[in-house]
Amino acid sequence: MVEEKKKVGRPKKVTIKKDIVEEVKEEARKELKETLKPGVRTPPIPQFVNASRFRFVDITSELFREYVYPNGAKIRIDYPMRLSVAQNNAHRLFDMNGLSYYIPPGWISVVWKARPGAPNFIM
Repeated sequence: MVEEKKKVGRPKKVTIKKDIVEEVKEEARKELKETLKPGVRTPPIPQFVNASRFRFVDITSELFREYVYPNGAKIRIDYPMRLSVAQNNAHRLFDMNGLSYYIPPGWISVVWKARPGAPNFIM
C-alpha cells in the first residue's frame, strides 16, 4: 500500500466577495442620497433612540473608527456618533448614516481619527 504524501506549505488565501458591512453601508449611502432635497449638501442627522439598558456616549468627535482582529480582518465605521461598551468588551455603535453596529469582542486594536480641533481621547 502506497501512502499519499500530504502537501505542506501555506494554506491557500481565501478570497472574500465584497464585505457585507460595506454592502450595507453603500445601500445606506444611496438611500440617503435619494432623500436629500435638491441643493442640500449635508444629510439630516439621524435620530438616535436607545431603548436598551446600554449607556451610550457621544463620539461625534471621531471621523472614523476601525477595529482590527487577529486574523487581519478590519471593521471600519465612518462618522460614528454613539458608542456603548459592554462588560465583555463588545462595542455597539451608531453612525451618521443611521446604521447600528455590534462589534464582537476579540479585536486586538482600535484605531480612530479625531476631527480637526476635537479631543483625541474622550473616555
